[in-house]
Amino acid sequence: MFDVTGVPNRGRSGFTSRTQVTRFGGSVLGRGRSVGQTFVRDAQRARRSGLDHVSIVVNFSDGAGDFAGLSAKSGCGSVQFRDLARPSSITTSVVDLINLIVPRHALPSWLLARNFHGLTLSGDSAGARLIASHLTTLTEVASELTEDEGNAAVEATFVIAERFLGHDRAVSPLHTDAVQRSIRRRAMHLFDSPSLPTSASVADVARMIGISRSGLYRAFEPMGGVVAYVRQRRLDRMYAALRAPACEARSIHALARDYGFASGAEMTSAFKKRFGFSPEDIKPSTFAGGAQPGMNMRGELDRAAHDIFIDWLRVGETV
Repeated sequence: MFDVTGVPNRGRSGFTSRTQVTRFGGSVLGRGRSVGQTFVRDAQRARRSGLDHVSIVVNFSDGAGDFAGLSAKSGCGSVQFRDLARPSSITTSVVDLINLIVPRHALPSWLLARNFHGLTLSGDSAGARLIASHLTTLTEVASELTEDEGNAAVEATFVIAERFLGHDRAVSPLHTDAVQRSIRRRAMHLFDSPSLPTSASVADVARMIGISRSGLYRAFEPMGGVVAYVRQRRLDRMYAALRAPACEARSIHALARDYGFASGAEMTSAFKKRFGFSPEDIKPSTFAGGAQPGMNMRGELDRAAHDIFIDWLRVGETV
């Protein structure tokens, strides 16, 4: 696709390249990482390749390019539209990107009607944040999707872009579901991130994703609402913390504060409603991390190992 130059030490040492690609119909979604390079696609190569496709790139590193005479810089989080039938030259400090390549015949007419080659949405813009969140989520779940679901998610990328590039149209239920699924997964990732302050509000998370607060609320309606989800996850993590051996010295009030509850009483009430028993009833695990789980004669896990397994199911990660 490109002539490559500017590889450090001509690639003789320290060169790395890692790419994961999924195909949905005629579209290809890739997640790539490599060392810094310059990618040149001149007019002759573009004609020779016969590719009549458009590339939407989410950049996670800084770069600069020339797109048939249009200069454009790309910073972390920016989203760039590239016409693979036209010349381009792109230099990146490090290759770290998501690349969605779509055949021209599958593009919406509103995009074909404008000169989009080199069009770049800043990573600070709401449009770039939402497109980046959508494509990041799509790369993470691509292997789990059917081809129809994957195609709908690809089309949903243009539905999102259309909103932020001055166009609007009716959206099918399948596209809406794909967009909202991406919003939910991105929001869940943020809500579960240890770096997210407990004081962060729903509006703060919506702003990080690049959508309105009402849009985030709508995405979580099938799950009973975003507030209910956040509280449930906090309680699940508190349950896991109470099960941790080191929890013996921590008070219920300290845990309540750590997990964003106004008081120990508020947390205890919510905990009882969720699990049916008080947090004081939970005993720290005595399971030794280096030991093999024990089993009885019927092949059942012993109580300690069983609790570890249930905690893993509940919290969704190693506990």
